[in-house]
Formats: sequence, C-alpha cells, structure tokens
Amino acid sequence: MDQENDSEIRRDYRTGFFSIIVPGRSKRPHELEEDKANENLAECPFEPQNILENLKIMHVGEPWKIMVIKNKFPELNGNTPLMERGGFFSSISGYGYNEIVIESPDHGAKFENMSIEQLNGWLDVLIEREQQLYLRKYIKYVQIFRNYGVDAGASIGHPHTQIMAWPIVIGNIKRRLRIAVDYKSKNNSCLYEDAVKKETARNLYSNSTFDAVAPFASRITAESLIIPKRHINSMIEMTQEEKTGLSDMLKRIVSVNKLLFGAQSYNILFYELKDQPDFHMHVEVLPRLSTLAGVELGQNVFVNTVVPEQYAAEFKSKLSGA
Repeated sequence: MDQENDSEIRRDYRTGFFSIIVPGRSKRPHELEEDKANENLAECPFEPQNILENLKIMHVGEPWKIMVIKNKFPELNGNTPLMERGGFFSSISGYGYNEIVIESPDHGAKFENMSIEQLNGWLDVLIEREQQLYLRKYIKYVQIFRNYGVDAGASIGHPHTQIMAWPIVIGNIKRRLRIAVDYKSKNNSCLYEDAVKKETARNLYSNSTFDAVAPFASRITAESLIIPKRHINSMIEMTQEEKTGLSDMLKRIVSVNKLLFGAQSYNILFYELKDQPDFHMHVEVLPRLSTLAGVELGQNVFVNTVVPEQYAAEFKSKLSGA
C-alpha cells in the first residue's frame, strides 16, 4: 500500500467489519485540548467530600485511595425484574448493575502518571468487583471500560472506570466470541495468538506477559490491541506478573500516544468472557482523534486516516521517552 496516496479497505479479523485506511485525508490528527470537564471541584460528584454515602460500595485505603460506588444514573438496574419478550418487538428488561471505580481522590490525576503499583491496585479492584458481580443472580457478562475526555464520552473529568453487569451476552462481545470459536474450529488455533504472530509489521511493544499491536484493519487512528501471551479468558485468571504486565502496557501506550498526538480523549475497553475456553481476553486503547460520522454510523465501516504501519513505526520511535 502506498502510504501517501492509496486508500485500502481492510477486513478486521476480530469483528468481520471493515475499515477504510485513507492516508491522504489527514497527515496528522490535530491535537485536542486537555479535558476541562468539571473544573469546578465543588460540583464534582467524585470528590471525596461529595460522594453520597448511599452510593458507596467499597474502598481501598484510609483515607481512601480507590473508591467504588453505584452509578447514580444507571443504564441497568438490579431492582428491575428480569423479563423477556419475543416476537417482532423483542426486548429484555434493563436488569443489571452499573458501578464506578474512582481511581484517585485527586481530580487532576492522570492515568499515564500513575505508578505501576497504583495501576495494579486499580486492576485488583476491577477484578474483585467483576468476581462479585458474576455471583449476582442472572448475570452473564461483566463489561469494563474507561472513558477519558469529553470526546470519549466522559461527562465527569475526575478519573474513573465503569463496570456494567449484563443479564445477556449481546453486541460486540458476542460477535467476537462467535468469530473466535469459528476460527478455532477451522484452524485448531487461537485467533488472537495467531494475530500476534502475523502482526509483525504492526507490533508496538512487548513485555514478559503481554503483546501490543496496531491491528491491520484498525477502526480508529492509533488504535492498539493488547493481548496476553498466556491464553486466558478474563482478568480474573491473571497472575500478579500479568497484572504488572498489563499495567505497564496501558501506561506506556497512553504515554506514547500523548507524546505523539498531545492531550486527547480516549477509551480503554476490556474484552473478556468468564468460562469461555475459546475466547482470548484482550484490551483495546482507542484515542478519539476524529468524530464518527455518516460512513461509520451508516455502514459500520470505519475511516482511519493514519496507516497502522505508520502509527506502529512512530510509536516505536517515541517508546524510549515514555
């Protein structure tokens, strides 16, 4: 592919969806301003003095270093009776749970500046909450994601991670599971382990327990895919060494992206499925350097203006400074 002129439609091996790689449309994504959400700390609901007692679930440290609360405005509610309706207008009631992990009492704390010890503590809390939510009646899937910045969907600037517990496996995770199972049945090997072997032109970084690549059909500019070297289904299975490896990966990727593109909104998405032997846990970091528009929403085809191979090369050039 001519990285200066030619566009290319690439198929994503994870989802089966397509991305248009269009290197000529943007030589470099514009730098976004640092997120300014909730600069008025007196109104921030995640400041220690503002957290409502009836929302608190657990905390780490005295005074607390990490706090877990119920989402005051949940999409899913554990008090909703679980009911399903079939037919043309099929639906399922909004049963489930929404929790928020407040990563620090410091409103201005930056993920990339947290120590490995702090990030390991954050992972420990995510895993503990995941385990507890899987014990709840009817829960089939626990989803974890971190939105940073307004362009990534974060309405509150205070650093936090969200957890949603679902009564059904639907959407993206169901599609990825089906594709992984189909791949295993046809090739007798793991899709994600094979991806690491084949993505050599787009390798970003490796440590003792994880590999990171810029996927061949990256949907988002500077997208990264983080894959554990060991075949595990969920974070619940991670060893202490693997927790440290994942913390190292996430910290480096967020730091390098900031060196490359300046302050930016981004999403960290965890893909894991407990007790699914053919599914290989993975994590994605998605900088939000452009806005989803008609092509993405109308066709479910993503437009990426930076060739993944180019991003991988630039990433490695900045790695020593992260």
